Amino acid sequence: EIDSYYFKISCELAITSEEVSVTDITKQLGVSPDRFFAKGQIFQSKHSGTQGEKTYNLWAISSSESIFEYENITPSLNELRSVLTGREDVLRAMKLDVRYDTTLTIWIETDDAGIGLEIQEHDITFFNLVNYVHFTFLPNKIIDRDILG
Repeated sequence: EIDSYYFKISCELAITSEEVSVTDITKQLGVSPDRFFAKGQIFQSKHSGTQGEKTYNLWAISSSESIFEYENITPSLNELRSVLTGREDVLRAMKLDVRYDTTLTIWIETDDAGIGLEIQEHDITFFNLVNYVHFTFLPNKIIDRDILG
């Protein structure tokens, strides 16, 4: 019997644009992306083998994956917040500029059957810097407890 449940949490800030290049987004923010691709780049799906051409540019930074005994997204958001400190006005401008879509995605994987989540005021303030906040919940997965040490 499981005596406690675990939550693997990570997040990513993604900025997409059909018009503005990854290089220009990087210059505006002064931060290099962890993940990116360029409009027009050819891709092949690892799963289906489908080939195609990217229709937009993507610039993204990610937090590390962290395992907790409670549903707390703040540490992962703090990782992104620390990288973006002093760049909030740039993010706000991108949010209001129709050439950009800014999305914050939060992944929560758990071996618990349910998830309850409290979002603190400073996290809501961070959410307000982007156009979209997307949560992905992956329940009933086995979390590798060996990572905890």
